Amino acid sequence: MASAALASLTAALIVGAATGSSSAAGRTTAKAHSAFAQQCPDPYPAKRDPSNPLMLPAAPGPDPLHGANFFVDGARHGAAAKAIEALLGLNPLNYKDDYSWVKFQDSLTRGSLASKLAHDPGLARKVSMLSKIASQPESQRISVFSGGGGPGAIFGQTEKILCGNLTADPGSIPVFTTYFLHPVLGGCATRGQIAAAGPEFRRRVDEMAAAVDRRPAVFLLEIDGVGSSRCMQQMGSLSMWEADLKYEALKLQSLPHTVVYLEGGYSDGNPPGYTAKVLNASGVQQIQGFFTNDTHINWTIDEIRWAQKVSAKTGGAHFIVNTAQNGNGPLRPHNRVKNGNEVLCNPPGRAMGPPPTTTTGFARVDAFLWTGPPGNSSGSCNGGTPSGTFWPARAIELASHAQAKLGPGMPANKY
Repeated sequence: MASAALASLTAALIVGAATGSSSAAGRTTAKAHSAFAQQCPDPYPAKRDPSNPLMLPAAPGPDPLHGANFFVDGARHGAAAKAIEALLGLNPLNYKDDYSWVKFQDSLTRGSLASKLAHDPGLARKVSMLSKIASQPESQRISVFSGGGGPGAIFGQTEKILCGNLTADPGSIPVFTTYFLHPVLGGCATRGQIAAAGPEFRRRVDEMAAAVDRRPAVFLLEIDGVGSSRCMQQMGSLSMWEADLKYEALKLQSLPHTVVYLEGGYSDGNPPGYTAKVLNASGVQQIQGFFTNDTHINWTIDEIRWAQKVSAKTGGAHFIVNTAQNGNGPLRPHNRVKNGNEVLCNPPGRAMGPPPTTTTGFARVDAFLWTGPPGNSSGSCNGGTPSGTFWPARAIELASHAQAKLGPGMPANKY
């Protein structure tokens, strides 16, 4: 991109971010869009249809996600697909962006690859387990680390996904997760820290909004954003944190074809009353709702029961449950008073939970989704790889125990 365009975008975003107002945010997006041309056509209409914001082929009813075909990443970029390629001695960079998972999977059934798998049952099993993950929708994380997070980086990374990665599954709906606040401020920031980080935070949000523009997308905003926020209540900084969450939520909600959910925490975290209070202050009643269990591994049914209480206190907000690795529920420590409610860093013996679906059987549960590919490492603990990287050995373990039941004593639904 030209340096002049970069300078123009930077100036526009800093001016808008410094105000922090919704109207200024709208002007910032317009300037950013004029400074950075979209990398691929954006042929979607500017008008929003509230009954079908994602422009699905059939009207979805009260759940705007119902019937959506969520994006399945291809051979070049998919986390599990690349792990399979490494096992087979293949180079992901040899595949084009538009080479789909389906095409790659089919290539495993012919020629030398099929012969290799047929003569190595252990390898074939690993590929089969990783295929359970590769065949499912993969959410796309946009964070302060995306492209370095500097001016233009969030715009560029989001455009790369929309214009490059997404060609492997044309016509599908991308699911984005964001991680802007927590990695910079943690969950216990002071008013001064939040104020200082505000301009950069709003710039990143504005860039992402400018990149998506009129394209359809689902947003799951701010991993750990509410779940880790309670200590700020005592520090007097919670209202500023809520204002940042609201800025992001309403900015992305203002786009023509988005469906937006705020992070709401986890059933073994904050009580429903506190969670609802923060969500209400953060604009949840002006968007579709919230999502839960993003960094925890609670049983799906426990999340639903807890989130239903939150929903009742947020005007009936709908919600999504992360089921990436909760098929065996959480690993509880022997001393929960000392060691917390569950082991969160690569707990052994876990399993993939219910696969992504919008047919949940619960009126206010819009979907079960994976906020990250099963197998993403929590860190170096328990033999893990660096935090956020895909750890094939863990992914294979999770997939080998996969089960779709919602909780203990409930039917073990077929996977």
